[in-house]
Amino acid sequence: MLTRFTVGNFRSFDKNQTLSLIANTGTRHNERLFKTKDMNLLKFGAIFGANAAGKSNFIKAISFAQRVTIFGTEFIKDELYFKLNPLNKEQPSYFEFELCIDEKIYAYGFEVIISKKQITEEWLVELGKTHDTDIFSRNTVTGTLSFNKSMLTEKYEERMKVYVDDFLRVQNKSFLEYIISNKEELFKQNPQLEILKKIFNWILELNISYPNTTITGYDCFSVSNLKTLLSVIKYFNTDITGIRKNEITKEAALEKTSSDFKKHIENRLQTACKSDCNGSPDSCKNCGFKMNINGRLIFVTFENREPKFTEVTFIHNNYENVEFSLSEESEGTQRLLNLLSVLLTQRENSVFIIDEIDRSLHPQLTVKFVQVFLDIAKNKNIQLLISTHESHLLNLDILRQDEIFMFDKKTNGASIVSPFDRFKERFDAKIEARYLDGRYGGVPIFDRVFPFDVLQQSEK
Repeated sequence: MLTRFTVGNFRSFDKNQTLSLIANTGTRHNERLFKTKDMNLLKFGAIFGANAAGKSNFIKAISFAQRVTIFGTEFIKDELYFKLNPLNKEQPSYFEFELCIDEKIYAYGFEVIISKKQITEEWLVELGKTHDTDIFSRNTVTGTLSFNKSMLTEKYEERMKVYVDDFLRVQNKSFLEYIISNKEELFKQNPQLEILKKIFNWILELNISYPNTTITGYDCFSVSNLKTLLSVIKYFNTDITGIRKNEITKEAALEKTSSDFKKHIENRLQTACKSDCNGSPDSCKNCGFKMNINGRLIFVTFENREPKFTEVTFIHNNYENVEFSLSEESEGTQRLLNLLSVLLTQRENSVFIIDEIDRSLHPQLTVKFVQVFLDIAKNKNIQLLISTHESHLLNLDILRQDEIFMFDKKTNGASIVSPFDRFKERFDAKIEARYLDGRYGGVPIFDRVFPFDVLQQSEK
């Protein structure tokens, strides 16, 4: 579960800003908290703010940190540091995940000079109630890298030293990815190192979605139980009355796609089952993913480690002989079908982050979707962080105060994160109206008079 995320010197963020999903001491809606021995965590968070306040940039920061951890820095193309401070070009940008795994809290992060594609620092720390324990830390500028030897048997201390020495000044890759890759014997003989894989896989499996992208975290539950999927679709009042699935060949699924896309899918096929179920034939049935290929909804599942392709089409108003592809559905229905992965996932501890969840959705549908998720979260360890403009969600009968976050801009153009619970509103306060009136920030501020005179002059 995500505990906190911190970002600094990235896009619209100048100084470090933190979003915390640690619950406060409030007791309302506490039945849906993730409870550990030391703290309670929120399973839901909603980010509000005016256009250009930094909502999407915060989610992009999480995605950026995920990609650097997994792939290194070579993908960086744009100058993504906070440009409004000219000194920031040469300064490192800061990213840190704080997460809960096996009821322990870990902080993994790094600093990177984006303009040079150079990781300058990286660290992994177990956070304790009375003291913290460093697992590893490195500084590529000074060429130092320390690793907690207590996690190793004496026999493997020298081998770890070799790994460390080889990586002292590597600035384009994360040490976390390096140390878990192709070192099966090291992990087999040193079981305490398993936490490194768990943290890397948590970051790898983080599901981040934007309005025009597909939620990647998908299990084959939706394909194998189409009746369940159909009943959920009907609940949200679409015109869909039936779902068809047709097994197709890989060639048919990938026809009319580019060679680069085919290579991408081949790579994904090679890694998907292994990463999801460690290649175990018994658990292969639980892994898979979905694709939108030229407007067709394609599910990929695995049987005995072999991929199977299924195209899903839809029936409307009980016209059984007429099938509709995904691209023929309305944008709102397509958006809903994408979001249903969140509600239907069978994977425990899944974390979904969705930008502009309300895009193309009716306001009541957005609210109902969140309410259904919150009900599901009472009995499932699942987490959802969204950005939205849907003010109807600002209802303390629906959300806890600590589940709401306001994003705003300072006078220097830098985005800031403000937890809503700092306002300490009464539980019966009508916060939607107060928000739209600008009481909490996070709303656009207009000049009192529209520049009609300038407009009229330009027309002459």
